[in-house]
Amino acid sequence: MKPEVRGHRDTEARAALRIAAAVLCLCGVGAPARPAVAQDNPALRTAVDLAAAGLGDSARRIVAAELAKARPGDPAYIEALYWRGRLAASGDSAERDLRRVAIEYSTSRWADQALLQLAQLAMAAGNGAGALQLAERLRSDYPTSALRGRAALWAGRAAFELGDPATACALLDSARTESVGDIEFSNQVAFYRSRCASVTPAPQPADTAHPPAPRPAADSARPAPSGAGAPSLRPGAAESSSAPVPPPATPFDVQVTATRTHRTAQAALERVTRSGERGRIVKGADGLYRVRAGPYASERAAAAAAAKLKKALGGHPFVVPAS
Repeated sequence: MKPEVRGHRDTEARAALRIAAAVLCLCGVGAPARPAVAQDNPALRTAVDLAAAGLGDSARRIVAAELAKARPGDPAYIEALYWRGRLAASGDSAERDLRRVAIEYSTSRWADQALLQLAQLAMAAGNGAGALQLAERLRSDYPTSALRGRAALWAGRAAFELGDPATACALLDSARTESVGDIEFSNQVAFYRSRCASVTPAPQPADTAHPPAPRPAADSARPAPSGAGAPSLRPGAAESSSAPVPPPATPFDVQVTATRTHRTAQAALERVTRSGERGRIVKGADGLYRVRAGPYASERAAAAAAAKLKKALGGHPFVVPAS
């Protein structure tokens, strides 16, 4: 490969990882399913709150200090290493730390969370195959993990990207079953599962033990009557009558940030309002206060608002289904 071509591809890969780093912010689907675990270390809890408030540099300095004073392999070290990955400023640094947690410390309480974050990074970088593999590894290697449902959601999204809707819908069905009690997450699953309405189910295998009785030859030669007793469906009618009805248009929000304290969320909401957008605070089942702008009638309108809010407020605003 010519040096200039290789350099161009390397630049593209680094750019994709920088974009992917946005997935690691504490403000949405990527938010940890068990936020309270950061309270193992009060300093890390402070770092997480600072990051949620948009003070990433301050958060990273705290995490670096905690990592430096911990002994490698100790729970405190693994916890700090995980959060250094979660709060990293670039996708390549995040991936490096999270892979260490998932591989070197695979028996730690952080390993399944690291795998989920890696799957999200892979999706954001356009690597659907890698995202599917990582999410399915979480589900197979950690059968009791509380993150199995979330892994199924991301695996389903990856399967859609790979052109395998049957697998995607099966995974989303699993995510729906495993998301009982989490209304916000259930809404996210339902949003992506709406694409399954147009997926044709696989044909049922033939029952070779009880084959249907053959029709008499006279019946096959006789035209079907046009009155009572005629077949209810003509050729082609099954397709038209069973055609899926498109789901109604879904409004969209822009998620600006998420925090554990209502006071911080209120301050963020005031900034959203000052920017000229309508906003509100949504408290999730995980205890996080999510600050959202909207709703917007289309995904394009929401994306435009997200770009405006990013310029005005910083951070990583992103589009989510309205709830």
